[in-house]
Amino acid sequence: MGAWWLGHRPAASTLFTDELERTFLYISQVREAGVRWPTPRRPTLRRILMPGSGNHVYFLIDEPTETVHVLAIWGAPRSTTPKL
Repeated sequence: MGAWWLGHRPAASTLFTDELERTFLYISQVREAGVRWPTPRRPTLRRILMPGSGNHVYFLIDEPTETVHVLAIWGAPRSTTPKL
């Protein structure tokens, strides 16, 4: 996705990677980051919107190990969501 952004958005070539870095930092520091987006297989799934690039980051937080697992980065304008 970062390579696509670089080639197709020359006026904002680092927007995606900069926003993704800020989002990763945020979700690693804020326990309740994003909104709940539960699925049958992943009842604790969460997602957060990166408004500049228009992508959602889907993630899980493993409380015992204090680890964030990013499962998908998905374009918000798509008519579907990732199969998680």
